[in-house]
Amino acid sequence: MVDSIADLVDNNILARALPPSHHDPGFNPIRITLILPNRNHAAELETSLAAVVGQSRPFDEIIVIDDASTDHSRKVIERFSQQRQIKLLQNEHRLGVAGSVNRGLAAATGSHIVMASADEMIMHTMCESLADAVARFPDLKVAVSRYTEWDADADAHVTHDDSSPLGMWYMAGSQPQFFSPEQFRLLLRRDFVWLGVNTAIFDRAALAEVGGFDPALQWHSDWFAMYAIAFRYGFGAVPQSLAWFRVSPQSYSGRGMRDRAAQRNVVHNIADKLNRAEFADFRAGVFASPAALSPFVGTMLVDLPRWPRFWPLWARVMVWWLNLVVRGQRPGVGRRLLGRLRATFQKDQL
Repeated sequence: MVDSIADLVDNNILARALPPSHHDPGFNPIRITLILPNRNHAAELETSLAAVVGQSRPFDEIIVIDDASTDHSRKVIERFSQQRQIKLLQNEHRLGVAGSVNRGLAAATGSHIVMASADEMIMHTMCESLADAVARFPDLKVAVSRYTEWDADADAHVTHDDSSPLGMWYMAGSQPQFFSPEQFRLLLRRDFVWLGVNTAIFDRAALAEVGGFDPALQWHSDWFAMYAIAFRYGFGAVPQSLAWFRVSPQSYSGRGMRDRAAQRNVVHNIADKLNRAEFADFRAGVFASPAALSPFVGTMLVDLPRWPRFWPLWARVMVWWLNLVVRGQRPGVGRRLLGRLRATFQKDQL
């Protein structure tokens, strides 16, 4: 049994790799399906689909779900279909991002899934590099690569290195590595571990096991799926930048998280889902390592106390967060959040 991060480092098991004899780059029986939802991104599809069809190791299946676009997206998709076979699923009515992705998952035949966004870009080695990680670790259920943010308007990108909270600060070496569920929990006790869906590959059966992408969780549906799998099965890390996440104040997640009422509703749905029996392991994981909740911890701390069914989760997160504040790790956030808490309780007393 490993009891601390120090034990992991001292025993050299923080990042495990299978012996080289278990890894034969020439033998990779997996089939990788790429799923790309689109809604009125005809111009951006010129870039994203060019990268999708130009992979060094081709995707075995490409599924594009058009979410009732009103621009000329379909013409762009059909033109790229002349280079590589693309399965186009046309939504007659808008299903939203999660609903569209789930429709793609239902149609997928691959053993593994890669997600792409219509307005983002992937590197031409993405499929090859992620397939190599799966070949190294046959039991891998989810793996991520380095997180890179892309400002398309400024034609600039920033890759989060090991010194960044969103980087792979936990990595040792330049080869793909695997972290068990126990190791994942211990890492989260040290700091937040960012698992970005646009950088990832999923085992399709594991993704189905956690329910795919729940539309009720909207812009956090990918967070729930990824962390549910990682707490259950561990995760892999590929120390390469394989996808660029477009940074925009008008992005789906950005607009949603700025809408306090909508964000509060999504966080309530997350808390309710964590209380379900089928996610008892996930719930135990976040109780032991609350840093996993970092993307929406502010909303949790301010709004969950109003509902008794959320008190156990709220209390655990509050204790964790106060420890961070006491240690000086969240000074600015602490002042803002305490102000919001005071305002909330004063309003409830009126």
